[in-house]
Amino acid sequence: MSKPQPTLDLDRIHRLVADLAAEVAKAPPDAPGMQDLRDEIVTLRNVLDSPKTKHHWIEDGLHAVRDAAQAVRGEVMRESVYVAEIGRILGL
Repeated sequence: MSKPQPTLDLDRIHRLVADLAAEVAKAPPDAPGMQDLRDEIVTLRNVLDSPKTKHHWIEDGLHAVRDAAQAVRGEVMRESVYVAEIGRILGL
């Protein structure tokens, strides 16, 4: 039997992505890894704004944003609460 899919709080995810995007906007544009993080945020926003929302697409996008944020955390961004919050959303 397959596990039931947890319900994602889309409002919470939208707020998190908006807050993270605002934090990323403060970082130097040429900082290593920041363009990857910006691109992943844009991709996730597109998925969230899609007329046909698929939870596995959102989860994949959250994983990609989390990985990109971890890559730049400490170097450019302050210790990120966003990585931890994404982990909580994903059940990690």
